[in-house]
Formats: sequence, structure tokens, C-alpha cells
Amino acid sequence: MSAAPPAAPAAPAAPAVPAAPAVTPPLLTPTDEITDHQTGRTFKKLNERWYDVASAWLSAAYSLAVIGYLTFMVLYMLSGGYAFWPEAMTNKIANLLTSPVSKLILYTAIGGAMGAAVNNLRSFISWHAEEKAFGWRFIWKYLAMPPLGGTLAVLVYGILQGGMAVINGGATPENNQLTSLSAWAAGTLAGYGAHKVFIWLDDKVNSLFKIDQKRVAVPDLTGKTQDEAKQILSSAQLAVGTVSTEAVSAEQAGKIISQTPNAGTQIDCNSKVDLTVGVATPAAGEDPTIAPELTGTTQNGNGTPTNGTGQTTDQPTGEEAETAAVGNPTGTDTDNEVSG
Repeated sequence: MSAAPPAAPAAPAAPAVPAAPAVTPPLLTPTDEITDHQTGRTFKKLNERWYDVASAWLSAAYSLAVIGYLTFMVLYMLSGGYAFWPEAMTNKIANLLTSPVSKLILYTAIGGAMGAAVNNLRSFISWHAEEKAFGWRFIWKYLAMPPLGGTLAVLVYGILQGGMAVINGGATPENNQLTSLSAWAAGTLAGYGAHKVFIWLDDKVNSLFKIDQKRVAVPDLTGKTQDEAKQILSSAQLAVGTVSTEAVSAEQAGKIISQTPNAGTQIDCNSKVDLTVGVATPAAGEDPTIAPELTGTTQNGNGTPTNGTGQTTDQPTGEEAETAAVGNPTGTDTDNEVSG
């Protein structure tokens, strides 16, 4: 019998390829821009996280609860009854509602709170249901808007009723359901458009309590140093604005050569005055990197000044010059003299 052939050697195992590490995407990655339809402002759109979604639904549930409770209050009041939660408030509020004005104020406040809650739901639908961009910080806005809307509604209603009182001679508002519903509707509009109400109130405040800005004359700062100008402007309730430089003669260097606005101009207090400071420039043909005492001379390798031709320009010292003058008063060369 013949022997079996030897088995072929096993192929070497392929080297193991390490698995690529998992890449965790950043949590806050702007994916797009979104424009708020109410304010017109543009924001970076961020992906919602689980706590953003939870905050959105909590805000919506709170707004629905506010609308439901206030709707019950309005309907119960229109039927002639007064029931509020907690019950301890019922008797106190019922006593206040005996006055027509108090009743209208309450209807207005309820309407403002309901309008703000409705606006919350509109914002919830826009930011979460449509854009998927609700942020958890919005929950504080949703919680604050109903009471804020009620307060704004009462304030607006008081301003409008004050204007109407001037027209109708201050007549007492009628105590009927139509008047109550009108107050509730006006409050609802004010609460829903709280953002616009803020702008309207700012305009009213600015027109009623406008403060005229004090104006002063700009002092003449020409010829002053920058520190002196700063002190003078501070005394005049003004401030230094932009400081620029301009090449001038040596006499004007470091001083104010011009200003904007000009001296004598009336401007508001705390305004800024731009200054131009003069800086010296070297004379024509003068190199600012060479000291003036070395101008016109050059130096050889050992630092001895020369006249430019390579010859040294060493001069005798004061003592040597005086001695030479005494020994040779005529200044002639004694080596060339011939004795008589």
C-alpha cells in the first residue's frame, strides 16, 4: 500500500480588523433656521431631546387646564352664580362683584388669561408639532403668560375706558351680560397679542413720560493734549469718541488739531466727541532711524565717524586745541618754517 500524501499546510488566519469606534452625534446641532411668526425673529433650529418633548406636552396640558377652568368660571358667572376654587375665595369675590366696575375688571382679567393660554397652544403647535424645535426653557414662558396676560388685559382695558370716560362724561358702565362679554373679549384679545401689547404700552409710556434730553455745547479742544481734552469733556458731561492721528509739525505734536462735532455745537449729554491728535514727522530727507547728531556722517568698522570718504574726522580735544593755539598763534605749519 502506498502512503497517503501529506496534508497541505493551513492558510494563515486573516488579521482581525478593529471595529470603528461609535461616533456619538452632538446633542446641540443646528440643523436649520426658523422664523417665529409672531415676533419675526430668526433662531437656529435645534433637534428636540426627550426633556424638550416632555416640556412641550407639560406646557400644552397646563394651557388646556387654564382654558378649561376659566371657561367654567365665565359660564358660571354669566348664569348668575359665583363659584371659585378654592372655595374660600367664593364669598370674597362675590362681594366684590356687586359693583359693575369690579365685575368688568374680573371678566377682563379672565379673558386676558384665556387669550394668553390660547396663544400658548398656538406656539406649541408651531414649535413642537410642526417644527420639532421646542426648547425646554419655553416652559417658563408658558407658565407665566396666563397671569401676565390677565394683568395686561386689565391695564389696557383701564386705559381704553379712561379715554371713553372723557367722551361720555364719566358715565358708569352698564351692568349687563353684553357689557361683561365685551370686557371679556377685549381682555382675550389683549392676552393673545401680549407681544404687541408690550410694544403698544412702551409707546404710551414714552409719550406720557417723555424726558427731554439735556444738551450741552461742545468745548473747544484745539491745542489741548489728549489727557486735557478727556478731562474737559468729562466736566462737560461728554466722552471721548474715536481718536485718530495726523502728521503735523513738531510744535503741534501731541495736541488736538481737530474735533467732531465742532466747538460750540449743541449735543446731548453723554455723547462722544471724536478727536484728531497730531504726530510729528521727520523733515524732508531726514532718516528718523539716525540720531540727529550723527546726520551727515558715516561710521567705519570701529565706530569712528568719518566724512564719507573713508578718512576719519577726529578733531583735537579742547585742551589739545588750546595748546596748539598758544604754541602757534598764527595757525601756520611750523614744520615748514625756515629760520632767519
